[in-house]
Amino acid sequence: MENAKPYDLTTIYAISDGNTEFLNQLLVVFTDAVSKDLNTAKQAAANGNWTEVGQIAHKIKPSLSHFGVTSLTDVIRGLEHNNGNDPQHLKLLTDKLISVMEEVLAGLKSEFPDIIT
Repeated sequence: MENAKPYDLTTIYAISDGNTEFLNQLLVVFTDAVSKDLNTAKQAAANGNWTEVGQIAHKIKPSLSHFGVTSLTDVIRGLEHNNGNDPQHLKLLTDKLISVMEEVLAGLKSEFPDIIT
C-alpha cells in the first residue's frame, strides 16, 4: 500500500530542487528534531503540562506542512489552542500526534535507510 504513507515529500523535493545532499540534510534535520520534540511532548503530557505540549505542537507545525503531514492539522490546532480544554481531550490529541509522527518517522527511515539512522 504505497499510497498509505502519512507524509508527502512533494514540497521537500521541490525545495531541494534535485540536490540530493540538501534533500538528505532536510530529512536528517527533520527526523532528529521531531524525535526530540516527541520525547519532550510525551514527558510534558505525562506531567500534565499542556502549555508546553501546545508550544511543541506550534514549533513542529511548519515542518509538518513541508513534509505533507496533513492528517495532523486539527490535532496541532487543538494542542496549540488548549486553553480550557479538558486534560483527557488533550491527552487524546497528544497520543494521536505521537502515533502519527512515529509512523512518519518509521516510514522515512524505511524509505531512506542509508540517510536516517
